[in-house]
Amino acid sequence: MRFTRLFMGSLVALGLAGAASGDSATKKFSWNPVNGAQTTDVSDGTIVVSQVEFDLGSTLKGTPIRKSSAKAKVRIDNNGQSDEEVGVAIVVFDSEGNVVAAGSNGTKWGYLGKGDRTYYDIDFPYVYRHLDKAASFVVTVETRGKGTSKKQKYTSPPVTTESEAPPVTSQSEPAPAPPKSPTVQTEDLKPNP
Repeated sequence: MRFTRLFMGSLVALGLAGAASGDSATKKFSWNPVNGAQTTDVSDGTIVVSQVEFDLGSTLKGTPIRKSSAKAKVRIDNNGQSDEEVGVAIVVFDSEGNVVAAGSNGTKWGYLGKGDRTYYDIDFPYVYRHLDKAASFVVTVETRGKGTSKKQKYTSPPVTTESEAPPVTSQSEPAPAPPKSPTVQTEDLKPNP
């Protein structure tokens, strides 16, 4: 469950970073693929993820590699009037909210042209073993228009050390008072014969 929260926090951070340099949208769906395919409607302006086709795959046989062939094929339509750089992430959850598969893909070279459609294969190479227990999934699409500046420098928040941090004060309960007249008994110890 902790991994799920961490991963969702990462997706939120990815979404916020995407919003600073382009646009992004995230939507959650119940797991209902028919023959592997499920219609979706995640849109970021004019870029639409309209279908996800799941392939539960298997482990590659005959090799020492334990990589899975599980994947999702995502259909993306650019219904706008400008070329776009596109990224898509999918996270699959079981009924308890645990992550059972995750992956991403996107524009590697050039742009998705205006009015064009493309398909991305999103691999689930190593987290796939419980994909058969899927109950829901999240799709995130992130875009950046052609001509948008790609340079964006990350700056971390200032770090404070303990010596710089303000002292922590707490209002804890006072320690109990010691007993008024403790009685201590002593006895002489003699070595064993």
